[in-house]
Amino acid sequence: MFRALTLTLSLLLALEAPLLRAQTACQLCATGPIPVTPAVRPLRVEIDASLDFSTAAHSNSGEGSIEIDPRTGQRRVTGGLVALGGMALKGTVRLTGDPFRHVRITLPASIVMQSTLGATADISAIRADVSASPKLGADGTLVFSFGGRMTVRGGAAGDFRGTIPITADYQ
Repeated sequence: MFRALTLTLSLLLALEAPLLRAQTACQLCATGPIPVTPAVRPLRVEIDASLDFSTAAHSNSGEGSIEIDPRTGQRRVTGGLVALGGMALKGTVRLTGDPFRHVRITLPASIVMQSTLGATADISAIRADVSASPKLGADGTLVFSFGGRMTVRGGAAGDFRGTIPITADYQ
């Protein structure tokens, strides 16, 4: 058993030795400067303003929705809801990273919000006001807005809360 172990170690050392010599030879034969990959600043996503549909009430027990335009922030109330005032806000996001880099922004198709009373409402048609190929500016930032449509069904009531996951990656 001791002899077999010694043979195994010798075989491993014999296999590693040519690899070490090959690596040394490559380093000695290299011509010119070794290319250095520039450091990439991590892409950071910050929410400057949250999407806020403001306050509404049911005018009847039917379904209703509130839509926030991502460009203008204008609120449109339809169906069985009536706006009660207050300021509705489009969401605003700030991306920071490497200047002039193209980014891919991902928003969910929809999410479910829950009220303090246990009722639910759907947020759909979530969209941002960015071009098809967004790019960070010279200062490494890109600011964009987003909006969507909140639909309330069956007399659901309460203070609805939810999270819209927004991700961004370098392309």
